[in-house]
Amino acid sequence: MGDAYLPLRGLRVLDLSRLIVGAMATRHLADMGAEVVKVEAPGTGDYLRSVAPFLDGEGVWHHLLNRNKESIALDLGDPADREVVRRLAGVADVVVDVSRPGSLARLGLDPVELRRDHPALVVCSITGFGQEGPWAFIPAHGLNMDSLAGAVATVDDEDGIPRFVQLVYSGLSQESPALQAALAIVSAVHGARAHGEGAWIDVSCWDAVVEMNRTAIAYRAATGRDPRVAERHMWGAKHRIYRAADGQPVFLAVIERKFWEQFCAVVGRADLRAAWSSDGELDYGGGPELEAALEEVFAGRPAAEWGELFTAHGLPGSPLLGLDEVMASEQFAVRGLLEETGGPVPNVASPIRWLDHGGTRPGSRPAPAPAVGADGADVLATWLADG
Repeated sequence: MGDAYLPLRGLRVLDLSRLIVGAMATRHLADMGAEVVKVEAPGTGDYLRSVAPFLDGEGVWHHLLNRNKESIALDLGDPADREVVRRLAGVADVVVDVSRPGSLARLGLDPVELRRDHPALVVCSITGFGQEGPWAFIPAHGLNMDSLAGAVATVDDEDGIPRFVQLVYSGLSQESPALQAALAIVSAVHGARAHGEGAWIDVSCWDAVVEMNRTAIAYRAATGRDPRVAERHMWGAKHRIYRAADGQPVFLAVIERKFWEQFCAVVGRADLRAAWSSDGELDYGGGPELEAALEEVFAGRPAAEWGELFTAHGLPGSPLLGLDEVMASEQFAVRGLLEETGGPVPNVASPIRWLDHGGTRPGSRPAPAPAVGADGADVLATWLADG
């Protein structure tokens, strides 16, 4: 990783996880400089390697999420290998697992016992639904948890079969708990180093998605009213999607008085300035007459020109871009969000930049994802050097 800023350098993370969420959480730590050792089944390894799409016979998810890590092949069904895992946990700072509740204890790797022997240890258990509750033992993948959290949208295909509408090639129940787990781990490690006491962390993927809907849940709990009714005020003439001259959608968000007045001036419709229905500085609405007038305004330019106008005048609004348009944009290039690595998969850069360290980003110029067990001998020699 070159001369990148590595604030977690020296942190030892034993990764017992499989599939996406655990791998994503520990990749966040690895990108920050932690030494992440991934325990994989001999031969097959983590079946994240087999999740499509594929490049060079291995899953893109694996290449992206297991970079900057080391791999050791150990069979948790073998007593001798389990003892090696226990010894590694005894010198680790962090252990991450994604087993269903009680699974580690049945293997003789009970987090309570691990922490009793090593009080500063941080154990992060990431599960679908947490360590307790009627759903705790339900096996789940991605959109199962999104579905049970009320966080999916569907559309019927040409055969009338409901299909999920996915805005990104991931799921909320993958992205959010991985970030929450990484934050909790770093916080607990700080606590362990400050006063010697680690923690056993329970991260529920379902909890993480439900919490993202915090405003609606809190409003409903406090008032008993449907939050969808309360949010209607957020959608009006000044805050909605219009069709441009080429039929492409354009989003307008001129909800602050200063932006509304500037927009009216820029499009040559000073007569619309008076259509401000609020006594304050925010106004989303304006009625059907204003919507009709703005529909006519937007029909006068293609979407790309609207994008240029918004940018040139510093107005909040935008065309709705597709993936290819995002990747072709000057903003994408200037921000340097795609980095060639010399391997089969380019690096999609972290959104974090260390401005006083040359503007570098965590995970820049990553080491490639390891082969199964590729680092076993080195890990044992360095982690267990004292016996």
